[in-house]
Amino acid sequence: MPCLDLKLFLHKVFHIKKIMKKILWLVSLAFVCVAFGPDLQKKVIRTSDGFDVECYISPTKLKRYNSKKMYHWFRSGRLHQTVASAGGYVLHKEYLKYYRSNQIAEEGTFSYGLKVGAWRTWHENGIPKTIEHWRNGYRDGKFIAYDSLGKTTLTGAYTYNLKSGYWIDHITKDSTYYKGEDSFKERPLNLIERTLRKKDSLEKVEIKRERVAQRYKDSVGRVERKVARRLKRKNDSIARVKQKADKRTQKRLDSINKSKAPKTSVLDKIFKKKAN
Repeated sequence: MPCLDLKLFLHKVFHIKKIMKKILWLVSLAFVCVAFGPDLQKKVIRTSDGFDVECYISPTKLKRYNSKKMYHWFRSGRLHQTVASAGGYVLHKEYLKYYRSNQIAEEGTFSYGLKVGAWRTWHENGIPKTIEHWRNGYRDGKFIAYDSLGKTTLTGAYTYNLKSGYWIDHITKDSTYYKGEDSFKERPLNLIERTLRKKDSLEKVEIKRERVAQRYKDSVGRVERKVARRLKRKNDSIARVKQKADKRTQKRLDSINKSKAPKTSVLDKIFKKKAN
């Protein structure tokens, strides 16, 4: 009896697993039908520039178009793109483009004629070429470009189809800052930064004034010291001239006094010495 119960239990478990697999398969089929239902048609197109394209089109006609967005559509075996309108069936869901060598060239997603999500392109040797992001028909997000060797050549970002922030050219090592429709070599300052820059500028002006005043004061001091040295040299020169003149005068007086003194003969000098 225990063996029979075990077999019955295992049979029930196996039966439940089969039922779960069927349910999972039905759910997957329903998802595929919703995503790629009978309203979508797959198209395989060879373009005039030598690419093979696999895409899906939706027969649903759009009631409204945005005047600033680019719509991609299919008609008469060709793909077209126009601004603010579509003259055929709009592209929807997955989009793949291949080189003649079957190497993938481009991959992305459409939502009723508008690019959405990440779009990637490749060089013919299989190396990634560009990566960009789209949001409801607008370029919006990071952008990266590579050369055929896989080296990064350009990086930047878009905001609603306009370049924004810093764009760096990794070949020339140049960078450009974009804000709206304007471009700058450096990022423009915001209000707070301008206020701080102005404060710093005023402080720098004050420091500069203090330095100029100090240099003027030092210059005046140097001139005063120079004048004092010149005056001292002049006074010393006058004193030396005066001393020299006094010496000459004294010498003349001594000479005059000597000439006025009575002359003594040689005999008088001899008798004077003997008397002593």
